[in-house]
Amino acid sequence: MRKAGGRPRLSDMVHKFLGLLAVAFLPCMPLVWAATDPQPLTRIDDPGRLAICDSGWASDMEAKLASFETSTGIRIVLQFHLKSPPADEDKKPGAYMSGLATKLGIIKGGVLVVFFADDPDWRVWVGDALTPKFVGRLGSAKEFTESGAMHEAKEAFLSRSLAEADTAFSAIKKALPAGGSLTPGKQLTLQADALIDGLRSKLAPK
Repeated sequence: MRKAGGRPRLSDMVHKFLGLLAVAFLPCMPLVWAATDPQPLTRIDDPGRLAICDSGWASDMEAKLASFETSTGIRIVLQFHLKSPPADEDKKPGAYMSGLATKLGIIKGGVLVVFFADDPDWRVWVGDALTPKFVGRLGSAKEFTESGAMHEAKEAFLSRSLAEADTAFSAIKKALPAGGSLTPGKQLTLQADALIDGLRSKLAPK
């Protein structure tokens, strides 16, 4: 500790310098959750810090997903990946996402939403038990897959949700004061918000 009125110690100066470097070169700092944090991230995974630039958005999204799971029993997991899956793991449509959903234990009654930054590309896996609600009519996951109805429903859902998010992003940019700027990952978080809100609307009990 530095005494009031005293000269700064070398260690204090070093820490301050490192802090300035972090601000200058790492605009999106790592999200660190202390043991006392009330809402640890269990439904959001963003190791590359593509969207999580502060704990505020992540905490709000985690709470939204937790509340939806409590009220419906449907677990939605949101992931952000720096790279797309390897070609050999992704040659069969849906196989990569199905594998991830299986590992997460949500293959039947959950939803997996993933962003791949190098494409960039959003993908959605909807558990078999939820496909009738997502497509909007009675049927099985196998029937919807074979007929192409599931693919069409996903494409329409993604296009609509991302268009809404991009419209919101453009409005925010337009409203910025002169010299104003948006935080890193803002557009991505708006897209994630739109996708999750859309899923909640589709899958919640009517």
